[in-house]
Amino acid sequence: MIFKTVYFAPSFFVGDFVNLKGKYLSSAFILLLSTVIVKVISAIYKIPLTAFIGGVGRGYFAYAYNLCLPIHAVTMGAFPIALSKLVSSYNSKGDTSKVLSLKKGSFGMLSLVGFVGMAVLLCAAKPYSDLIAHSPKAVYTVMVLAPSVLFSCMGASYRGYFEGFLNMIPTAVSQTIDALFKMIFGLLFAKYSMAYLFERYQATGMVLGTTACDEQTALSLIYPFTSACAMLGVTLGAFASLCFLSVYSKYHSPKINMQTDTKSANTELLAFSFPIMVSTCVQSVFQFLDTATIQLALSTIDISVLRSMFSQSLKIVNISNRDLPTYVFGVFSASLDFKNLVPGVTMALGISAVPAISRAFEQKNKERFTVLVNSVYKYTVLLSSLGGIVLYVCSEEILNLFYGKNSQDIVVSSVDLVKYFALTVVFYSLAGTAVFAVQAIGLAKKSILPYAVSGVIRIVLNIVLVTDEHFVLYGAVISGAVGYAVLTAWNIVIFCKYTKIKFDFLRVILLPLFVFGLTLYFCEIFFKQPFLPDSTISLIIIKGVISFVFYCILCFLCGMLNFKDFFCNYITKKIH
Repeated sequence: MIFKTVYFAPSFFVGDFVNLKGKYLSSAFILLLSTVIVKVISAIYKIPLTAFIGGVGRGYFAYAYNLCLPIHAVTMGAFPIALSKLVSSYNSKGDTSKVLSLKKGSFGMLSLVGFVGMAVLLCAAKPYSDLIAHSPKAVYTVMVLAPSVLFSCMGASYRGYFEGFLNMIPTAVSQTIDALFKMIFGLLFAKYSMAYLFERYQATGMVLGTTACDEQTALSLIYPFTSACAMLGVTLGAFASLCFLSVYSKYHSPKINMQTDTKSANTELLAFSFPIMVSTCVQSVFQFLDTATIQLALSTIDISVLRSMFSQSLKIVNISNRDLPTYVFGVFSASLDFKNLVPGVTMALGISAVPAISRAFEQKNKERFTVLVNSVYKYTVLLSSLGGIVLYVCSEEILNLFYGKNSQDIVVSSVDLVKYFALTVVFYSLAGTAVFAVQAIGLAKKSILPYAVSGVIRIVLNIVLVTDEHFVLYGAVISGAVGYAVLTAWNIVIFCKYTKIKFDFLRVILLPLFVFGLTLYFCEIFFKQPFLPDSTISLIIIKGVISFVFYCILCFLCGMLNFKDFFCNYITKKIH
């Protein structure tokens, strides 16, 4: 019997370190490419969505995500990583039975976890909307989003299994399908629900049985429901992604009849997942408290202060005092969309690094292991720095491209915020890679305290800075940068202390950051010249290309990039 797959081949990582490093770069590239596609789809999706549901609607959207993310992170951030690590470990030992047991057992376990997560989200929807978000109508959006937790968890069992073999194709394709469904159906539902409800208001003067005395009141009543309809696209996307993963697994998993022990596999998966789950839970709780303190701070700021700070954008759009804090949080959420582009892309490096670092660590070749770890960090810094540069120099043009036609107020209120976020994206990207690296060697519990300290720092700084009328949303940028910098440094120390590797801080961190600053300085001077075109798209292309070329030249000159890494070959053998 011939297997066309290599999933149970001990020779999957056969060969020298170059093969392992090449496999890591290859799998990371696949996931990076799909992540870029997903981020582009998500960004394009937000343009008409904001036009349909407005800044207030984006606020409701953000409220729902902020409640869902902690639950989603605990379920999706622990088990798939643990499954990937265990599958990689047992595959390297040639233990086919154990790998099959993990595959079968993880699906049932994650289905149960997803169901519990969905139930928790549904139960928490109203208390959160009333007491934390101070926006009771946000409950509709949260309830529509809840089933996506179940579908995502079920899909995570397939993703974690294949990621254990550094096969990122299922993850890449499934997340692309998810994004496409979210965009297509989310926009359709938002558009037609808005059109229908507004048409009914014009005909009857009522919105779903509630009388609206004017158009502003009508829109205030409509936005919660159109946001919920748009969120339905997210849930459908998660379901479509699960369907693809199920079909892919059916046709690409080897058909081996072998006795399996799913009970012991689940016990081991739980045992290995528990510290990761606790670590992720701590992270999620503080992430929730981070955004919650921003929301609470905005609700306590005097309305006149908010109107003064956002006076230019409020000349473009008419927002009532009651909806103004929600609108400001919607502006913050729109800015986060662009900030999250860069860490979202570099996360692919961290996800791909888990099985690669785990495998290299077990080989007990300190020199090669050190090279791999430094490479993972180096590419994280290089990629996030480049993303931050492009986001900084093109912030106004990008915002105009996405929101200039339908939501000019978002452009006016967000451009400086996006620039400040661009300067800090390296910290967010590095934090993700640092945590993944610690988890890959089985020390997830060691990252719990750093998460807690980082969270406390962000919460305290939010309370102090966001409530300060001189900072407001800019205070959240500062708190995030400081908190994630501490998280990064602490986890690097943990990793190096346990593995005894020599972390090349100069070449991996300091030198790329120096090039980052030098490139920004050059761009600030160069792009002030009057010869640049007026076209938004042309400006983005020209600024992006010039920034990219200058940055890459400096990286090659400093020895941080070389062509050898881009042509690493790896050998994958078939089993006959």
